[in-house]
Amino acid sequence: MSDIDFALIRQALARLPSDHDASGSYRPTVDEIFTPRHHANALDPSTPIVVGARGTGKSFWAGVLQHDDTRDVAARSYPMLGLDKILVEAGYTGIDMEGGGVTARVIDARIPKGQEDELGFVFWRTVVLRAARFALDGRQREQLKVVMEKFSDPEDAADEFSRLDNALAAADKTLLVTFDAVDTLSRDWQRGRLLLDSLFEAVWSLRAYRSIRAKVFVRPEQLNDETLRFIELPKLRSGSVKLEWNQTDLYGLLFFRLLEATKGHARDQFEEMCEEVGAPVPSNGLQVRRKWALLLDVDAQREMMTSLAGPYMGKSYKNGGTYDWPYKHLGDARGDVTPRSFLKLFVVAASFSDQLVSDRVVLPDGIRHGLREASRVRVDQLSLEYPWIMRALAPLAGLTVPCPADTIFDRWKETNTVRVILDAASNPETGFLPPFPPRARNPLVSLAIAMEQIGVLSSRVDGRFDMPDLFRVAALMLKKGQTTPLKRR
Repeated sequence: MSDIDFALIRQALARLPSDHDASGSYRPTVDEIFTPRHHANALDPSTPIVVGARGTGKSFWAGVLQHDDTRDVAARSYPMLGLDKILVEAGYTGIDMEGGGVTARVIDARIPKGQEDELGFVFWRTVVLRAARFALDGRQREQLKVVMEKFSDPEDAADEFSRLDNALAAADKTLLVTFDAVDTLSRDWQRGRLLLDSLFEAVWSLRAYRSIRAKVFVRPEQLNDETLRFIELPKLRSGSVKLEWNQTDLYGLLFFRLLEATKGHARDQFEEMCEEVGAPVPSNGLQVRRKWALLLDVDAQREMMTSLAGPYMGKSYKNGGTYDWPYKHLGDARGDVTPRSFLKLFVVAASFSDQLVSDRVVLPDGIRHGLREASRVRVDQLSLEYPWIMRALAPLAGLTVPCPADTIFDRWKETNTVRVILDAASNPETGFLPPFPPRARNPLVSLAIAMEQIGVLSSRVDGRFDMPDLFRVAALMLKKGQTTPLKRR
């Protein structure tokens, strides 16, 4: 390989953003948008349910759809979806935001506890109706209680929906109302389920209209909750799309972000490196997204990783290849890898690798260290969505997996873990939705099942529990022949 300044590329890689969360106040930017081909189904306005674990991109794509500049990039990348003809309004985002959807406080004000069955469907239909009136008529955004009162009669509401639907069709537009962060609807198990149930019913009811659609971004365990009662839910499940990232897509994201991050001489050096591995960068931005080999071709990606880090994680293939090793070690118990964890591993690997190395961008030891940090960050981020997870993992430090279920249960019993979690969940100021209903018949088993549902634990055919490296390393648990955790600082 010619005289490439690897240090410049290493510095650019080390500076890649890898920790932000697309939810909250974060707004996706145009240069962050990477468009895997199979994510088109998730953005399709006719797809009502998008399923994904934390970090897979639910809030990111919801944010992309909500803003004109980012939606324009998506429209050009997925021209068959007609995203240039949609109007997008937020129905629920989990936070207070100007001009956005309703909040949990608004839900509590409009649907008193115990009246979810009576008012839930009407409430969510009104959220969509208000969004349509605002998007189409350009009027000032109305208070939800005013719209609920005005269209309390179901015939009046149906007439207004028909009027808006016809007007949108005449204007060759489709309204899409998005619902994200629906795990924050309530901290009460029963109320949260009833609200989600009624939201699914309201979304299903929109099939009667040509130009009014809704899209709900939801976690897998929420959609698969067997206690949900909406009779047509199986049809919604069958029409849902899972946000998945395969190995090729994740490396495509990494190289796309690295290309966007390099400027000036560093950009020249990276493009020269791409040329030498047979993956020249197209001059047109749209062609980069559609045809650049480093986004699409496994062989080109593998060749690039060999240039970046060498072919193996040790002296030979027995230690694993640098292309396959990160993906194999970043999966949860279902084998799913999130882009956030993948990027974090490489950002840390670049920061960790010896700056004196002149013929590589990252080293195998840097990649291993990146796994440790990606594991820590993944658990930290998971605890934002499941505040009980740290309390469940802490007593397991030092255990070697796979291990019998009773070994884990004994640790939880010794540390009174279930009671600690339930007490913290019931705190009126800092409480959270517990991992299982408080009156569960076998709390220890219920806690383990909850951890399986979110991909932290897995059951082997012999009955033992295992834990993927992504969580095991941060939990300070051991596994023969695998990356050893570092002690917490």
